[in-house]
Amino acid sequence: MTSNELKHIAKKEEWGLAIQECRGSGLSVREWCRQRGVTPTTYYRWEREVLSGIRRKDEAGRSGAAFVELPVQQPVRNVSERTATLNIGDGIIDLYQEIGPEMLRILVELLRQC
Repeated sequence: MTSNELKHIAKKEEWGLAIQECRGSGLSVREWCRQRGVTPTTYYRWEREVLSGIRRKDEAGRSGAAFVELPVQQPVRNVSERTATLNIGDGIIDLYQEIGPEMLRILVELLRQC
């Protein structure tokens, strides 16, 4: 197997986990991709590839069924765990513990424009 093939396999496994994370996050694909700097087109391309690989393995191994335990991804945050509410002008934003300083700066700038 060439190094490019190995890299592709590793990337496919990485995307398999990312797809599980996205599906378990409660976010839309568009929002999940936006938060991670990935285009939805890239996400859906990898989703097709990962799922088609699973289908091929399933069809090839129907006689010898095997089960694999998949980790369940917990949502990144629970809506009930709001840390603070920010009011600037007519704008209101609920803040959560996971918010980073850069995102907070952007939100404050957006609220000031309201």
